[in-house]
Amino acid sequence: MESLFRRYLPRVRQIVALRLGFRPSAFSAHEDLVQESMLKTFQNLDRYEERSDATFRHWISTCVTNTIRDQFRRGGAEKRGAGKVRFFGSYESEDATAIVFQGNDPTPSAVLRGRELLGRLESGLLEMKEHWREVILLRLFCEMSYREVGDELGIAEEATVRKLFSRAMADLKAHCEETD
Repeated sequence: MESLFRRYLPRVRQIVALRLGFRPSAFSAHEDLVQESMLKTFQNLDRYEERSDATFRHWISTCVTNTIRDQFRRGGAEKRGAGKVRFFGSYESEDATAIVFQGNDPTPSAVLRGRELLGRLESGLLEMKEHWREVILLRLFCEMSYREVGDELGIAEEATVRKLFSRAMADLKAHCEETD
């Protein structure tokens, strides 16, 4: 259980924050709530219908998202962390920029601009159309195949999912390349 928790927590944290419309860097205030929800989800592993690691990642993040939404609705979620908000990338070595822009090894100047790029990435994901954000989350963060993404979104044609993903990525890349 502990190994599963360590393995999935960073990615689930990112997915949940983006689904709830938070900048992941500001969502750390709800860290305890994410961890409690994830533990509760792991206690109900018998409800998961095993298919792939990607669908498991999606299942966990969906369960945690729903639990947190319910908690927010009830008004019981208090801000945690006492103002000790940590930068999103400080949780794990794998940050959102590495997930979205895979295969683009950073140059020294890119490393220096990393925080700025991460900020643009977060805002780009939060400002984009919800169905584009979801296709990116499912495809890149959950690592689902195009077929699995289509099944989840109710899209029969894999080519349609590929086109939707391509458009979402083009929009996100354009947002990240904009200069202030």
